[in-house]
Amino acid sequence: MEKELTKQDILELFEKQSDHFESLLQKERFEREQSRKDFDKKLENERKDRLISRKEFDKKLGEITNTWGRFVSEMVTPRLVEMFQKKGIPIETTVEKVKGFENGQEYYEIDLLLINSKFAVAVEVKSKLDIAGVKEHIDRLKKIQKVCPKRIDLKGMTVYGAVAGIVIEENADKFAYRNGLYVLKQKGNIVEIANDDKFEATPYIVEY
Repeated sequence: MEKELTKQDILELFEKQSDHFESLLQKERFEREQSRKDFDKKLENERKDRLISRKEFDKKLGEITNTWGRFVSEMVTPRLVEMFQKKGIPIETTVEKVKGFENGQEYYEIDLLLINSKFAVAVEVKSKLDIAGVKEHIDRLKKIQKVCPKRIDLKGMTVYGAVAGIVIEENADKFAYRNGLYVLKQKGNIVEIANDDKFEATPYIVEY
């Protein structure tokens, strides 16, 4: 015969269930808190990894930029006057980072612009020159025909294009040659114009 539950028995049963339920709640709260801490730690580690990666990227970018700057300043620019003089283009002025603006927005940027009273040579210098880079420079030459560079008057002048690269890929030099651009190549500790005597540069007549 089953024992009849007294009021006290019921209260004790409820108390045990309550204790058990509270124990489960505490366990769940602990696991949830631990899971949150683990998640926060993971996010913090990922953030630190991103910061490290960003620093490494900035460092590499700085190294590339410095290499490009040294290549232009130490190897390209010093010989340009002499090289183009031999090609019948006397250079009077060299200007780096020449920009043109249209409607208040930057329209183009020329790495190096060589100027005399009749001609100009717009030089694009790449750490790695490929065909896409050559095409971009051809587009710049078309833009400079129509929009004056900031503080430089090229009205009525003929502009030629030239490309240079520390590394030249994908037959970019041949592509540039076929499209009427001078190609500047590194040879030992100097840079020289690689175009032969049969080369004919494409003239870009400034129209504005």
